[in-house]
Amino acid sequence: MASRLSLTILAACLVAAPDVAVAQVAGGDVTLKVPLNLTKLSADLVKVRVSCELKSTAMRAVNAQGQETQNLVVATEIPVSNGQVVTTLTVVFSRFTLINPAGVTASYSCFPMGTDKTGTSGSLQDTQIFPQFRVTPSLGYLNGTFTW
Repeated sequence: MASRLSLTILAACLVAAPDVAVAQVAGGDVTLKVPLNLTKLSADLVKVRVSCELKSTAMRAVNAQGQETQNLVVATEIPVSNGQVVTTLTVVFSRFTLINPAGVTASYSCFPMGTDKTGTSGSLQDTQIFPQFRVTPSLGYLNGTFTW
């Protein structure tokens, strides 16, 4: 099964640069545009999910367990139609605070996965033991960095 993924970041950060004298500022939003061009997917796949993580030592957020963290994870799902997903996902990170962000680097990582008709999820790779998740070439992580 042949599949092609075009996973690039068109826009990385929409956060205004804070005044240097300000120690803590609201984080605003970080928006990633993730174009997907997946074709010839298994007829058993019903959804593709892209999970993205944003990390920075200048970032403070609260996770689902109520603990302070320096990373956020956002997942976006899109239905598979006629064995393909061709779209651009908008992944938005919000609800965080920046602590002395000037000049500090942030990193992001996105990874696509599939969900089949039974609700089982799996990574989309050419080495997958489950044929419904097997794609060529393997889809890997999309990684990048930016400076606040």
